[in-house]
Amino acid sequence: MPDSPYRADCSRCFGLCCVVPAFTKSAEFAIDKAANTPCLHLGPDSRCGIHGELRSRGFAGCTVYDCFGAGQQVSQVTFGGVHWRTSPDTAAHMFAVFPVMRALHELLSYLVEACAWSLPASLLSELGPLRACLSALIDTDAETLLAADVDELRAAANVPLLQASEARRRDQPAF
Repeated sequence: MPDSPYRADCSRCFGLCCVVPAFTKSAEFAIDKAANTPCLHLGPDSRCGIHGELRSRGFAGCTVYDCFGAGQQVSQVTFGGVHWRTSPDTAAHMFAVFPVMRALHELLSYLVEACAWSLPASLLSELGPLRACLSALIDTDAETLLAADVDELRAAANVPLLQASEARRRDQPAF
């Protein structure tokens, strides 16, 4: 999905993936970091100061993380470009919305991909409304996003996505 809204565009984000998640010192992360706390490598420009050296510096976990475009959606759309550093009152709200948006964007990316496949019309008629519902939801305000039941939305998409996956595999030649 080149140029997809479900791909991270770090240039339009406020470093939310470097702030919101917690991580524990391990093979994947060289340090402990509490949730909603900026990583010590996050620069004032919202960019990683060691991006080119993440693996060698002990941050392999950062190299595999994907926000599915949720960072720029929260930063630029949900909060209208208001940065958490310049608006401390916004920070906690923004940090609470980010994991919800990430989950919605991940699910939506699967729905978008599945809807692009050659699938039976009956299955596309199930996937399409789910995609439309999530597309509308991600453009709502923070309160609506925080009230969304992500588990319920995942459950609603699970069966048709599994069916789409099975149909796709059936139609693919074996290796």
